[in-house]
Amino acid sequence: MSTDEVISAFLDDEPFEPADLATALADNEGRRLLLELVALRTLVRADPIEPPARLAPHAISPRKWIAVGFLAASVLFGTGAAWLLPTRLRQSSDDVPPTPTRVITFDTAPSAP
Repeated sequence: MSTDEVISAFLDDEPFEPADLATALADNEGRRLLLELVALRTLVRADPIEPPARLAPHAISPRKWIAVGFLAASVLFGTGAAWLLPTRLRQSSDDVPPTPTRVITFDTAPSAP
């Protein structure tokens, strides 16, 4: 194991070879890394993260209830429109264009002088 891996395993309570740890700590870089990691853990643990406070049901503002009601009404309106509109948009036989009686073609080639 490398010096970094052995020291990390030592700090994380993971299995490691004691001889590897002794070799890593015999080096100045290994001791410096150990001190830096311990200092970093101390800093991280000094500022615990508080869990977010749970809101009571009555703590929800009226504006949020209005927004939820508006969203629910929008979903219901959209569902109704999606269900009713396809039948309204179908073409009846009167809406079909007439069949052509003659075909007109245009020649787009330049005319010779």
